[in-house]
Amino acid sequence: MKAIKRKNFVLAALTGFGILTGVLFLAFGGAMSEIRAQILLAGIIIAGVVAAGLWVQGLTKLKLARLIAENPILHIRTAVISDLSAEAEQPENTENTEVIVSYFGILLDEKVIKFNQDGIRIRAVEIGGDFISFTYGTEKRTQNIRLLRPAIDSAELDKIAEKFRYETGITPTLLSNGRE
Repeated sequence: MKAIKRKNFVLAALTGFGILTGVLFLAFGGAMSEIRAQILLAGIIIAGVVAAGLWVQGLTKLKLARLIAENPILHIRTAVISDLSAEAEQPENTENTEVIVSYFGILLDEKVIKFNQDGIRIRAVEIGGDFISFTYGTEKRTQNIRLLRPAIDSAELDKIAEKFRYETGITPTLLSNGRE
């Protein structure tokens, strides 16, 4: 989610810069009789509008990412890269890839996969020995995502399956190798 926030900040800054530059150019540009000045102003306005459009899309994505993060069903850390060298006093996490699964979708770092919105529905959930598979989509297009997960004991697996059933209405299929 940090990456989404960072991108939105950059797009907001570009939008503000484009608007400010365009206004200053109009205010101090004089009569703007030169064709080059008019082309430059048009380019600045177009770039500002494009940045604003991308910023609005980013805000929508950030809103959905927050909704997913605030309503988790399952939270998995798929990779942690640590510095174990002699210079490091203690092992420190330098990179952490998180996956948050919610009724509203899946948040994979900065990628958002939405469910139960805009006609996209969860069709099936399968829990295997080391993965969870989601089949989702619209009437015309169906997709599948398979998330690797750490080993979970039977009680925790039943709890997760019940939470999926309660939150989504879909009863997960526990594959034979899904239980320890």
